[in-house]
Amino acid sequence: MSVSFSTPPIVELMLAATHSRALIASSPPFTRHLFTSPKAGFFTAVLLDGSIQVQSPLGFEGTDGLVKVNARLLRDYIQRAPHPPSKDYITLSYYQFRPIPQKDDLLKIQYFFLTDLRAMDVVGRIYVSAEGINAQISCPKDRVEDFKEYYATQWPIFDKIRFNPAMSEGKAFKKLHVRIKGQLVADGIDNSSFDIYNEPTYLTPEEWHNELSSQTTPPILIDMRNHYESSIGHFEHAIRPDVTTFKENVDAMLDICKGKEDQEIYMYCTGGIRCTRSGALLKSSGFKSVKMLRGGVTAYGRYIQDQREQQIAEGRGEEEVKSIYKGKNFTFDKRLGEPITDEVLATCHICGTACDTYSNCSNMACNLLMISCPACQQKHQGTCGSGSCVEMVQELNEKQKKIDKNHPGLRGMKARLGVQPFHEHRLRVRPLKVMETRRNKTRL
Repeated sequence: MSVSFSTPPIVELMLAATHSRALIASSPPFTRHLFTSPKAGFFTAVLLDGSIQVQSPLGFEGTDGLVKVNARLLRDYIQRAPHPPSKDYITLSYYQFRPIPQKDDLLKIQYFFLTDLRAMDVVGRIYVSAEGINAQISCPKDRVEDFKEYYATQWPIFDKIRFNPAMSEGKAFKKLHVRIKGQLVADGIDNSSFDIYNEPTYLTPEEWHNELSSQTTPPILIDMRNHYESSIGHFEHAIRPDVTTFKENVDAMLDICKGKEDQEIYMYCTGGIRCTRSGALLKSSGFKSVKMLRGGVTAYGRYIQDQREQQIAEGRGEEEVKSIYKGKNFTFDKRLGEPITDEVLATCHICGTACDTYSNCSNMACNLLMISCPACQQKHQGTCGSGSCVEMVQELNEKQKKIDKNHPGLRGMKARLGVQPFHEHRLRVRPLKVMETRRNKTRL
């Protein structure tokens, strides 16, 4: 018999399953997968067409107990299911370049991540592609070891993953999303044109700190992040290209390194994945010494934090731990940054006061990514200061006051789901340019 994907017993059954993934230990393409759960008394199979077949005990669903569930609809159901609240979360990032050429295999990975990690209350973004995996997630503290064990035992194909914890604790995401991408990090370069596995030399945060601190002449040190990331924090003497996308940064990197094949090249990014790919491109182009910071700025920030905690524990509280990174580390989650040092390197985009706190304009139809000080946040009601944005937010706030706080539509009104920003990405992350254009139009 066939049932709708939203039948609660089936969804609960799938979420409660304990899975055995013998198939993933072999090289792609994966075989047809079959796993059992004696406790639940059923089996399921992922068929080649991407659907999920569930054999449940007799009497559970009809006389034959056979159910076929549409995998895509089930994935959508799980993605939209609300997560229970949890006070203590830890944010982790991780990635691995590893070939997964079969689209069917990517669909299976997507399905199992959604079902298994949802049961652990994991939230965040996981991207899978034919190149491998790239993820930023928040996991309950009491499930972190289970989470790591899950990857170690159930996903041996991702055997080189290093889990990179953030400096601060807390839930950085609202839901779990697992998406299939064309490229893990988009640079527009065909993978067949270079050896993506010809990786650069990895330096631990301590090795990176000692090596750069001891240099008498500033090395070629490239920040492989976008301009809005490096504007609130960067390493001393870093070359920071004024770019908006990773593709632009790769082009800038090639210009910077042109003719310097025999020199040492250092590079860093937020978590490491952009440098792994960029470094492989340089190494494949004949550059002899390409070094990158393992774990990126996130790992370095953790290293500095650990050094500070250690000196306090040893009673050396008055000594200063000198960081060669200044300011904040930009993060692609609701935090939009975590401080590594107290230096404030940026200014409010509205009033010019020293500030390094990013936010998005509260008018979702604008959604500018901007640096806004507390005074401007309050004065302009969380917007970019545009008169139309302030009016829009005021109108929504007045409507919300008339609605019962428990009304199911209130949350949707606040978020204005489905509203597409009218600024393209290149402008949305350059608020000063947008604000200047508005002022010029006002003068006309």
